Amino acid sequence: MAFEYILLDLDGTLTNPVEGITKSINYAMEKMGKPLVPDALIPKFIGPPLKDGYMMNLGFTAEEAERAVTIYRERYAPVGLYENKLIEGTREMLTRLSNAGKTIALATSKPDDMAKELIRHFDISGYFDFISGASLDFNGRHNKTEIIKYALENLGIIPEQGDLNGVSGKLAKTVMVGDRFHDIEGAKNVGITSVAVLSGFGDRAEFEKYKADFIAENLFEACDIILSV
Repeated sequence: MAFEYILLDLDGTLTNPVEGITKSINYAMEKMGKPLVPDALIPKFIGPPLKDGYMMNLGFTAEEAERAVTIYRERYAPVGLYENKLIEGTREMLTRLSNAGKTIALATSKPDDMAKELIRHFDISGYFDFISGASLDFNGRHNKTEIIKYALENLGIIPEQGDLNGVSGKLAKTVMVGDRFHDIEGAKNVGITSVAVLSGFGDRAEFEKYKADFIAENLFEACDIILSV
């Protein structure tokens, strides 16, 4: 069996967004009259949906979290999005996967439009066959399982209704690469293989707890795993 369909997380996996996210989170905190978030807590916001980050890490109510995300986007969309850099190995991995004829999709908790703009900014959009991001509204596509499933539907790997019964062997040829437990959990929920990378914001204990199928030190090793299985 060889992997043919590669799903990639964005924040923490392909890019390091910590500067823009930190400044935009604290922009929202200031506007709401709340204490700034300590630097040590910021990594916990990178990976999960931002609304969940405010609720889990700061104890915000759902209403407070939605307001915080709305204010956050005031700064993040025009400025914070670009306070970002590619993680080492990103361009090399995308080139190797593309040259090997793999189908590549982005599966990110970032809203669709922001994800598309960011990969355009870094001049890597040409590598991707599909972009699956979160919905801007709080009632739409939200968690990583939904985001991964949306990518699978649009790549023709599972039916559009998301029914996993009786699908072809394409699921067995699909892998999700990410740097947080949400990526691993989402992959398991839809029945695909997961590769966790240690070059982002998760650690080995997190990946072992959630039973990642493979753990790679960096994107170079993740690519080796994908191409050797």
